[in-house]
Amino acid sequence: CVLLRFRGHWELERHYELRSLFLELLDLDQPRIIMNLSEVDHFSSSIMGAIIGFQQDLTRIGGRMILVDPSETVQLTIRLLRLENFFAIGDSELAASEKLGCTSAP
Repeated sequence: CVLLRFRGHWELERHYELRSLFLELLDLDQPRIIMNLSEVDHFSSSIMGAIIGFQQDLTRIGGRMILVDPSETVQLTIRLLRLENFFAIGDSELAASEKLGCTSAP
């Protein structure tokens, strides 16, 4: 499993950096991603779009991702976009790791 921890303010200028990371992760064999969003202050629409696209790409290749402990701001964005059933959302990195069948805890 790959653990990603996002912090701070995410705007358009970080979109290309994020897409590059996602493309690298998609090269893994059936990637399992834990994305901790507990310390995110803000996601722009382009960042959320990149995460949505990444989720779709993961599903297409048999990968899985769990968003962990999204901040209130991220939760609001997820609700506003009606994505509660699109993303798997977990309470902790450990629980996500167990659900994804990771061999070692994050």
